[in-house]
Amino acid sequence: MSKITLKTIADKMNVSSVAVFKALNNKKGVSDALRRKIKAYAKSVGYVGKSANQDINKKRFLFFINKDFFLTPSEQYYSTIFYFLTSELSKVNSTLQVAFIEPEQPIDNIKTFISSFNPDGVFFACELSSKILKLMEKGPIPTVFIDIYSPMFDCNFIYVDNYQDAYLLTNYLFDKGHRRIGFVGNISKTTAIADRYLGYVKAMNERGYPISEEWHINDNIERSPTIGSLPLHDLPTAYICHCDSAAQRLYTMISINGLRVPDDVSVVSFDNTMLCDNLMPKLTSIGPHKDSMARKALSAMIEAIKGKRTSLEVKSQLVERDSVAVI
Repeated sequence: MSKITLKTIADKMNVSSVAVFKALNNKKGVSDALRRKIKAYAKSVGYVGKSANQDINKKRFLFFINKDFFLTPSEQYYSTIFYFLTSELSKVNSTLQVAFIEPEQPIDNIKTFISSFNPDGVFFACELSSKILKLMEKGPIPTVFIDIYSPMFDCNFIYVDNYQDAYLLTNYLFDKGHRRIGFVGNISKTTAIADRYLGYVKAMNERGYPISEEWHINDNIERSPTIGSLPLHDLPTAYICHCDSAAQRLYTMISINGLRVPDDVSVVSFDNTMLCDNLMPKLTSIGPHKDSMARKALSAMIEAIKGKRTSLEVKSQLVERDSVAVI
């Protein structure tokens, strides 16, 4: 991951590094319009200046995560973000320690970790209960929530728009000629999956095509101990999976039934992890750049240490590979 510097921003904005420095430090010599553009771009890429570095220099941070989302080999989304965040913090001689949220008595578990580690700031990743959000909202420790958003709480959120990403992904399949499109994911499990399902439903409704209940595999199949079944008598031409690891399991289900991706069934998914390039055929997926999410989380932490609130959306990118056939 390349470090965002003054020169990086200068090259992107087609100005000099001196102009960028003046804009970011409110110096004279640049117009107000250019100053706003430079600041907006620097914020969007998570630029951390030297003065900001002083706020996080030689500090200790905790990274709370559900163990299954971190240690399961096929789950590479949050572990990759952790890696990039650790890399960024190491540049300022700070450390990041992972801490697992236990399903039993999670509040007591979090309090114990914080009390024993005494961190300067805390990151949380993946969906959490409202009790945890409420606990940290009013707490004294600077906290940033990664891949989470809730308008019910006044917290620092770094998030993606799952609803719009699903809407885009469904329309991508329409553009490839697909009309019979299914969805894989338990919509009652997390808000993210529910939002992705609703984005899919919106796109289907706008195009005027029906959604069959049989086309919705309402299960997180990547966590199931058994291989599920497909509606072979009424099979859709494409499936949208709620994550890459679910798509991996769907590949297996398709193969067991003597079918092939994408010749018989096309598959797309969310998160765009390294798993996508390891599957055969390679998987088309949508998701944010993990390094960008890490940098924005760090920027939000710097603001949190200053007592400020920050909510930043990280844009996703649809990466086309080999798992979708054109009809």
